[in-house]
Amino acid sequence: MTRTALLIGAQTNGLAGVANDVQAMAAALEPRGFVVQPLVTPDATRAAILDAYEKLIADAGPDDAVVVYYSGHGGRLVAPDGRDLQFILPDDYVESSDGDFRGITDVELSVLQSRLTERATNVTVLIDCCHAAHMSRYAGLRVRTPVRPDAGSWLPTYESVQRHVSSLVAGGLPIDRRPLVSNTRAVRVVACSPSESAWEGTNRDGVEMGIFTDALTRALRETQGLRLTWSTLLDAVRKEVQTFVTTQRPEVEGPSARQPFETTEWEPLDSLPVHSDGSDRIELLGAPLLGVEVGDEFAIMSSDATGPDDGPVLGTATVTRLLASTAVARLRLAAAGPPLPADARAHRTRAGAPALPVRLPTDHPVAADILPTLAARSMLRPATPDDQATVEVAVDGNGWLVVRDALGPLHAPYPPTTAGIGSIVGNLQRLAQAAALRRLDGDPDRPLRHAVRVEWGRVHDGVPEPLPLSGALLFADAGEHVYVRAMNAGDRPVFVSLLDIGVSSRIEILTRSDLSGIRLAPGASYTFGWNEDKQRLDGVRVTWPDTVDSTVARPETVLALISDGAVDVSALAQRGVRGKGPLVGSTLEALLAQVATGATREFGDPPAAQVRYAVQPIDFMVSPTAAPTAERAVFRIDDRPEQSVRLLSPRSAAPTEVAVRIADLMVHRNRALASADIRVDAVVLTGGSGDQPVYRAQTMRFANIRDGERLPLENVLIYHGPAVDFLDIAVWVSRDTAGSLALSALLEEKLSSSTVQAAGAQVAQLALAAPHAAAAVAVVGAGAVLVNTAYELLTGVVGASIGLYRTSLLAQEQFGIGRHVRHPQDFSFTFTVDEVE
Repeated sequence: MTRTALLIGAQTNGLAGVANDVQAMAAALEPRGFVVQPLVTPDATRAAILDAYEKLIADAGPDDAVVVYYSGHGGRLVAPDGRDLQFILPDDYVESSDGDFRGITDVELSVLQSRLTERATNVTVLIDCCHAAHMSRYAGLRVRTPVRPDAGSWLPTYESVQRHVSSLVAGGLPIDRRPLVSNTRAVRVVACSPSESAWEGTNRDGVEMGIFTDALTRALRETQGLRLTWSTLLDAVRKEVQTFVTTQRPEVEGPSARQPFETTEWEPLDSLPVHSDGSDRIELLGAPLLGVEVGDEFAIMSSDATGPDDGPVLGTATVTRLLASTAVARLRLAAAGPPLPADARAHRTRAGAPALPVRLPTDHPVAADILPTLAARSMLRPATPDDQATVEVAVDGNGWLVVRDALGPLHAPYPPTTAGIGSIVGNLQRLAQAAALRRLDGDPDRPLRHAVRVEWGRVHDGVPEPLPLSGALLFADAGEHVYVRAMNAGDRPVFVSLLDIGVSSRIEILTRSDLSGIRLAPGASYTFGWNEDKQRLDGVRVTWPDTVDSTVARPETVLALISDGAVDVSALAQRGVRGKGPLVGSTLEALLAQVATGATREFGDPPAAQVRYAVQPIDFMVSPTAAPTAERAVFRIDDRPEQSVRLLSPRSAAPTEVAVRIADLMVHRNRALASADIRVDAVVLTGGSGDQPVYRAQTMRFANIRDGERLPLENVLIYHGPAVDFLDIAVWVSRDTAGSLALSALLEEKLSSSTVQAAGAQVAQLALAAPHAAAAVAVVGAGAVLVNTAYELLTGVVGASIGLYRTSLLAQEQFGIGRHVRHPQDFSFTFTVDEVE
């Protein structure tokens, strides 16, 4: 019997922590007896990865334990009908073309995994990448997918990658060997769901790595020797990850009741080993990594007992403190007698509410005034030096108090009075409740198999515009309305409740008409935002709370709670309206009551009619501004990143001097231009001082151009200067007319108009009033005004113009420095961005 781990790391497209991920995973697996086979950049090409996987399959035996780990970028392409293709990006992905796709699709990986499990039954697949190209403003973190759909010079589409998969099937790829649901012989642990993003950044030791891999490898190292399951371990990993990014939810698929890297199955959190020094202070080893909280109660029993009802209880213990990998508890022996045996085990009987660690201003006397009020809240506790606390109480220059999270202040300052401290702690309680609710997940031991499809999006004049389940950006504006729809495509009735966790962490029940959930019969649907009186889809307006700081966009979450029985969610109404104590009736209701009240939750055998449930989150960002002006110009290729990426991406620390050139342009068919005389117009836009955009316009003219003729551009320079925050490029091709002015002259005349002047003034004004979200929106809006104006001017002077290419290159991409080849319809187009020393 052998134990082998193939560790793949492709550090491409701006990632910085992949090599450290592989090293950390090796350090976690080698003490468990694994022989590690690393395959990392620059050697992690498509061919090398497939060859290494094939060798893994060939060498595997029935009793072997095999691990396949991947760290790097992931991609996802969605068809109009909702089908998707996911893939990982090896080192040579940038060399892809229509006939040579260098990514590795989920279809191929699934077939490889199935072939591996035909030879070995103990297989674990660990994947730290994401499949959703979205962005949120998480300082110091990078998303593990390319900023734009294309990671290099080639732009993949769902159709082109599907053709690649079809050609593999035609060549013998045995897709019929894939399991229909999930592989029962393989545990698959992923950094996030397909619609979410995974992140990397600097961990608590100052090392750049994936936050999922960091949490997982720490948990694996510190729980070695403990009796636990993958589902229990992932609960701890998910909690750690969501301390940094609330919208990333690690998941485990397959036989999650297995002990890590074994085929043995355990009950979740079966028991914990006990270390005793003979006093009334004991340690529960590994407890913090398994979701144990201060206030949890345990029954202490001999090692052969399977639970509190199996044999005598030697004593009880209540957790009083959490350390890095153990929990300190106060022991109460059942009777006087000998000390606890060395092999004693602890079985949890009651669970305390998860407590949010809060960093206090320890160097300020107000901390002593806050502590008593904080101690009265079971869901709050002062952060220790070992805690990764993202919430703090800060003291401003006037000595007033404000709650800050990773994004900044959450409200206007309060005075350090009794009333002010009470308000501060009340806000902290709301944050703790919201954090606990965001971590709510389906029961891995009794999963609900359902066919409920959750959809959401904007509403424009009664027409829905569906949005992705993670990563969208909304605007707190009178014209912004949204809807949420749940459709039951199954053959059994289900209940659906919608819960909103707002930008201020206020929890609101959206399905207020039935607090036990909306019952959906087979084939039925429910739409939040449907106007019954008018019988039309109006949606619900997006708003911004008056008390919340309005300089940055903030996350909001809607949870769709799906269950096979009625579940009372009224406990989640603000300020715990259900009163004291947890509700009874189901584990889920007890969980919800614990979030609302902070009450402890009893452990015991579940009732025979226990409700099964699942949770579908919808995560998005809300900007405290109106939406930016929309561009009306249409381009053959528009490869700008998504709007959320453009508006929320990190700004550049300093300008980068760049030169932008059009290197090559060939017209394959000029019939659309109806002329052999052609003009090429380009606009380059970037940030400037005081957030006032700077632009350059260039016009190039060419006579007697025939089909297939390359324009004599000679690397024409269209911009030379500093790039700040972003670098926007727009290129048009038109027929040339005698006497027509260059675009720069047209814009110079037009930019004196009141419309364009107003756009520039808006940028300057918002830059002073709100230097983050509002300024970013205003700059994008001003850019849209410029591009719209350029398009209208060209149309008025030379007639129909062809929008050839549009992009926005961001500071986090190093402004796209390099060579870019594009193939719009009827054209070939190449441009370069060079850094100038």
